[in-house]
Amino acid sequence: MRVFLCPRCGEWMDEAHPDFPRCIFCGEHLLRCGFCRHFPGDGRRCPRAKGHPVVYAHSTLDCPYHAPVRPVRSAGWRLPSHARWQLVASAMFTLSVVLIALLSRPTPAPLLLTASAPRQVVIGETWEMRLLVQSDGQNPVRLRLDRRLLSAFQLVGLNPLPLRVQPYRDFYEFFLPPSPEPQPIVVRLKSVRTGKYALRAILLTPQRQAECEPASPS
Repeated sequence: MRVFLCPRCGEWMDEAHPDFPRCIFCGEHLLRCGFCRHFPGDGRRCPRAKGHPVVYAHSTLDCPYHAPVRPVRSAGWRLPSHARWQLVASAMFTLSVVLIALLSRPTPAPLLLTASAPRQVVIGETWEMRLLVQSDGQNPVRLRLDRRLLSAFQLVGLNPLPLRVQPYRDFYEFFLPPSPEPQPIVVRLKSVRTGKYALRAILLTPQRQAECEPASPS
């Protein structure tokens, strides 16, 4: 199979393409007599074409002896033109399916719905920080409380009861049981020092992470 170099735009095109002999890039007819090495000149008889017709540079004949002036190369191992177009179409279809699948994936429910805590507490009193969480109902919700918070306040209650507790960097991490419904979380703390303290909590599920900083108690 031959591959033609278009004299007009310089692009390569093989003869197996369904649009041949028209160049798919610029529309030029690749078999014009003026592009043949045997072209005798305008208004002269072609020595090669059947019947030796009078030809012009713009003439187009179904001539088996057409020999392009520009170099011609063999396609070698390259796929046939129709196969390459089928391969491109298949790749585009696959990409569109992947994009549709990604865009149509359901969005996980919001993780943190509400968070509240009092602005001021009296030393020695117990107060509550309330959270309302929507998770996937299959994996534990992880609640992280700042270590500095628990050094200034005594943790006296956590509902629901955690499955386990572990230190994590500057936090204590509580693994709470999963729930398919919006889950209220109540943290009960007792103030043991005076002053103003940062109230920081982080909630995590496999899909989301949310951080809340209700008004700092003092």
